Amino acid sequence: MDLLIKAFDLSNKITNREYLSDNWKSILDGVAELFGVDGAFIGLWEDDVIRFKHSSFFMRDNFPKEKFPELYEVPLKKRRHFHEKLKKDGFIKIYNYQKYKYSLKPWIKVGLKSLLAVAIQTKSTIYGSLHLISLTKHKKFSSEKVEVLKKIADSIASELEKQRYIEEIEKEKEKNKRQLEFLSLLDHQLKYKLSANFIAEALKKIKVMVNANTASLLFASEDLYIQVNDSTVFGTINDSKNSPIYNLWKNNATEISEACIPHSKSPFAVFIPIVSFDRAVAIFCFSFDKEPSNEFKRELSNLQIALTHFISIVHTYKNIKIVSSKLSETEEGLIEAFVSATEAKDVYTKGHSEHVAVYSKIIAKKLGLDIHQQEMIYNAGLLHDIGKIGIPDMILLKPTDLTPFEYEIIKYHPIISYEIIKNVPKFRSIATCIRHHHEKMDGSGYPDGLKGDQIELGARILAIADIFDALTTDRPYRKGLSPEEAIKILKEEKIDQNILKKVENELIEGFLKETRINKTYLPEDIEKLRRDIIDFDFMTGLKRRSFLIHKIDKLIKDKKPFTLFMVDIKNTSYLNYKYGREVGDKIIMFVAEELKKIAKKEALSRVGADSFMFIYLSENAEAFQSLMEWELKQGIIKKIESKSCIISKDEAKKIIGCHITFARFPQEGKSAEELMYICSLKKKKNAYKKYAELFGQEAI
Repeated sequence: MDLLIKAFDLSNKITNREYLSDNWKSILDGVAELFGVDGAFIGLWEDDVIRFKHSSFFMRDNFPKEKFPELYEVPLKKRRHFHEKLKKDGFIKIYNYQKYKYSLKPWIKVGLKSLLAVAIQTKSTIYGSLHLISLTKHKKFSSEKVEVLKKIADSIASELEKQRYIEEIEKEKEKNKRQLEFLSLLDHQLKYKLSANFIAEALKKIKVMVNANTASLLFASEDLYIQVNDSTVFGTINDSKNSPIYNLWKNNATEISEACIPHSKSPFAVFIPIVSFDRAVAIFCFSFDKEPSNEFKRELSNLQIALTHFISIVHTYKNIKIVSSKLSETEEGLIEAFVSATEAKDVYTKGHSEHVAVYSKIIAKKLGLDIHQQEMIYNAGLLHDIGKIGIPDMILLKPTDLTPFEYEIIKYHPIISYEIIKNVPKFRSIATCIRHHHEKMDGSGYPDGLKGDQIELGARILAIADIFDALTTDRPYRKGLSPEEAIKILKEEKIDQNILKKVENELIEGFLKETRINKTYLPEDIEKLRRDIIDFDFMTGLKRRSFLIHKIDKLIKDKKPFTLFMVDIKNTSYLNYKYGREVGDKIIMFVAEELKKIAKKEALSRVGADSFMFIYLSENAEAFQSLMEWELKQGIIKKIESKSCIISKDEAKKIIGCHITFARFPQEGKSAEELMYICSLKKKKNAYKKYAELFGQEAI
């Protein structure tokens, strides 16, 4: 009982984080004293090595790391038996270490006699082991002592788990901070003239953000090549011909890749392509003096998204500058053209600009502004959202929630509006109020975080009119509110409440008198096609993964049984390598065409570079799978023959084919993601099985 009480006291000290004051030494001294041994230490299992990072004072004073480094770091392969027994049993006892079959020479040399080690683990993770050592005499560790030591190890594991979570949260915060700093950089720089120097300055920031030695960018549409390290080099595409980045662009590399470049000061390179319509429009290269960490590699897809937004914004602003300079030559008729262009972007906001203009003029009149000011605020209402022409459709029309990055991009639209309007002499005076119509009275708005009287009167008027119309207009996801309900919500918003008090009756009356505007600038069938593009794969004409998931979720919600099929094309990497990407793409399109012919399928979608999925609602999936394998193979080979593909018929029969797997709902999976994972898992198992049949089990 005394042992348990003292152990409980040690666990409390661990929970109270007393180990922070001396890096676990006092805690481990207490453990050694409690069990009557010479020393105690914590061994962490990291990167296939046991690292004894924390030890009691006895170990530190008698066997310092500087003199006995081999005691403090041991490869796991040398301790395989020890490691496996700990994983299996949770502990290991060695009474006579000198005669232990798997003893290590350094510990034999220092005279280790007995050892007890228990695993430091949670339900999901083994962090390492807690060791007791006896150097002066042999010790037998009772079952009670083993269990007590396990309890102490559990407390240590809990603290290590907390540390890991805290570190992960801090890393995530740091990552988000760097990404938001990057977006803030764009916001700041776009106030000035867009130029190669601006792109170079952004590239420098990105280089620092990813801790690279060198950052390069090949921007094809601008015929621009920039390399940033200690200095900045500007050039054209031709100037990059001797670098790997040029070859990747020339070969239309669309996947993130890594390379080792010999005889270079920064030999480790990561290439990130920016892809539009299956073409690499730009490629970033980041070079490092040592191999990037696995954590960095895991974040490459997120980095690619941020860099894609960067290129998109740069390209958009270039076009806006061109358009703005031309528009300044003629001012008559611009407003209707601007409104048409804006509302053609999003049919659900048709009439919104004119509604906001009408309400803004009503407010301006009530506040006593003169006729000229009323007309200018009316024009501001018409033009307040024209910046949306610079927002990519994939973000503006996205049917699901925006990511933080996508929302940051949306927040650029008042800046883009401002950039256009300020260059049109007739409307220059209203440019700033358009820029600031999303500012809030408490400073929480965007893009400049203004508050109170820092926000000009015109912007405060626009903000009220904008929100009032948004609330009272029908949307795809809700019916419009009554004007009275809208006013009630406006009273809770961070707008100018003094203005709202003066104009709420006028807004209600104005709503009742106003003829609702129904004109549209885009035929319905064209608008439908444009929105469908979000779920459209341009290469094959099939739907994208998001469309399939939506259909699966609906079936699951309705509790309808179905089978999800996955078709994965074999040997696409080999085809691309031997015959070129063009041939590989042809095979992908051939498979897509054959899949379209197959009956009893629903929601056929391209879910990966060379993989497809669809829903099958009939029974006997096994028979359907066998039939489909045969039909696909025959159909693809016929297309290869009839369309003069450079692959010979004999070789096609050998290498062309598909892995076809399926997963049933609800028997094998309860969600779209789980069913997709089961299909992928089955594909891998089938591939391994086939490989073993061809080359023998030992080859796997």
